[in-house]
Amino acid sequence: MTIAARDVKFPVRQIKKNKFLPAALARPLGVIVTVVVLQVGFYSISWNQFFCGDSLYYLSRQTYNWSQVRANFLREDDVGQYRPLTYPVFTHVFYPLGDLNPRVYHWAGLVIHILISLAVFGFLRRLFVDSQVALAGYLFFALHCVAYFISYDMTFLADWLFAVFLLLMIACFLKFLQDRHPAFWVMTLVWFVLALLSKETAVMAPFVLLSLCMLQSRTAAECSAGLAGRSAPHLWRAVRDVAPFVSISVVYVLFVTKMKGRLYPELPTHPFHFSLAPSNLVKDHKFLFWAFNVDPRLPKEWVEGLSLLVYLPQIALAAWALLRLARDRQRRWIAGWLLFCAGALLFPVLFLVEPPYPHHLYMPLVALSGMIGLLFLRLPGERPLARRLLVALLCVNLAASYVTIWRFNERSWVAHGSKIARNVLTSLKRHHPTLPPHSVVHLTKTKEPNSIWYFDRHSLLQLFYRDASLSMRFEDIGEKLPPKNGPPIPNYFIYGLWEENLELLPDYWKGQSVELLDWALQGEVGEDRTQYYPQFDEFMTPNGRRVFQHALVRQGEKRNTVVTIAGTRLRIPLPFVEPGSWLHVGLASVNDIGDGFNAMLLIESQGQRKVLIDRYMESARMAADAGWIDYHLDLGRFAGSSNFLILVCDAGPWGRTEADWLAWSMLKIDKQKIR
Repeated sequence: MTIAARDVKFPVRQIKKNKFLPAALARPLGVIVTVVVLQVGFYSISWNQFFCGDSLYYLSRQTYNWSQVRANFLREDDVGQYRPLTYPVFTHVFYPLGDLNPRVYHWAGLVIHILISLAVFGFLRRLFVDSQVALAGYLFFALHCVAYFISYDMTFLADWLFAVFLLLMIACFLKFLQDRHPAFWVMTLVWFVLALLSKETAVMAPFVLLSLCMLQSRTAAECSAGLAGRSAPHLWRAVRDVAPFVSISVVYVLFVTKMKGRLYPELPTHPFHFSLAPSNLVKDHKFLFWAFNVDPRLPKEWVEGLSLLVYLPQIALAAWALLRLARDRQRRWIAGWLLFCAGALLFPVLFLVEPPYPHHLYMPLVALSGMIGLLFLRLPGERPLARRLLVALLCVNLAASYVTIWRFNERSWVAHGSKIARNVLTSLKRHHPTLPPHSVVHLTKTKEPNSIWYFDRHSLLQLFYRDASLSMRFEDIGEKLPPKNGPPIPNYFIYGLWEENLELLPDYWKGQSVELLDWALQGEVGEDRTQYYPQFDEFMTPNGRRVFQHALVRQGEKRNTVVTIAGTRLRIPLPFVEPGSWLHVGLASVNDIGDGFNAMLLIESQGQRKVLIDRYMESARMAADAGWIDYHLDLGRFAGSSNFLILVCDAGPWGRTEADWLAWSMLKIDKQKIR
């Protein structure tokens, strides 16, 4: 398929002689090593993220026997998709490597993206004679912001497989076009079938093959400098070569329609519902921004807004690059077919009611990377200024890509879902190190429309407590809470969800326990004036007093608390303490600055005081003090009346009171050791 330099109007040697391209691109190996290092730096930003709903989906649907595998090939999955190959691949290839460790899957995703990027370089090198031109496209693809999602654990397993099989399919088809050997045609067919079994978008792969045929349909004399394509198949030959693949796509669509009973879900609210409403196409404008590493969402904070300034030169340079591409007729023709290829791969998702997602651009980026490579083919009479602008475009593109990746890691749907799943699991494990069989965790009404997705229904509980009898219920989807006036249901736990955090709620059923938080606000406040404040009449607290109520988020959990500042002693009368009672109390530092403070909890019974908790907390320096520190204390020996609970916050040996705010949470008495 490669045109010899002597057959080309502008030989590759002439391009090198003119030194149009950056000198660094003359050393492919060095560029590739540098890009791989940058890939690790760019995409490792997500390594601390937990599993999201889609990754929990694969973890909970493993196929270990042939009957399960066969069933997946004969029916749609739980969300109305047909991707039967993903389940055995995950079960037998990836799960043995990662088990329940999310970081292993992040590493696997990055390695796969690195290998796919190298394969894209090979494809572009095949399409363009000059390796420097191919390297320009490789840089664009390898460090693109969209790859943040592909390298994000096994959430995008279907995209991994589709990308691998599509690139193998392209490689074999290009070899077939060159040698016309039937073995390569058969291999192309095999990879095509595997791609169809991995992701539905593969149904558009014949259009990719048609684009490849047309990119090779010009004679050597008509090709631009450095373009590959020794054979020149006519349109009828291209149609003949691609027709069998089109037939397979048609059969695939008929099979899926027959199996599902419809091609697209009929429910209008289903994310995969097909709609020709103009609003669908309007929202797809985001793909244009993502293609140039620009995140179209408005910033929420000034720091985020300041970082977006890098987008301005990126957009200007991208507009100039497109105009430059349109100046040459031959390049317009090649870019047109590359754009046709990208559009074909993106077409299946353009009319879905679900919002556009950046990862749908991953494989269309291969064709767009070819267009980037075209920019680096010099036009006759072009000035050196163009070279400088292209180098600037690459540099600004990398900066824009990193800014967008950072924003994705803060605000994208996968990162948001991962944070919620991690925070809920961490908080549940804090309250329930173990859960009895058939326990239920019920989440109250939230502002999260996809709350059930973050946990893949019951999967989060069942996987990490290793008990298939556990379940979750969601008021968001109409699963009503049990009646409050009825008897408490054993092992039925009710929590809230607040801005990515689990919310600890008061007891749902009255009489379960004795709540002391409200009582604490009415307690007797004592003060130690040897612990210095500028004034003692009014303090710099929300209510100007030593004791106040405050909602605090720590370690992914929101709790209502009573806060005491340094030099404060709060004495709370206790109700009658029944035999076998337990006191539940949680401590936390409101601020992570200062030299720390001493937290003490005492009980006063019959004139005698007994220390229950004595802990020095320094959250600014000690990680163990930066979260909720919970205690479950046996009050059996204090059964009876005339008891007082004393909450003490002391500034410590240095007497510095700055930021010494101690939050007391839970503060409840019941007959269970662990809630």
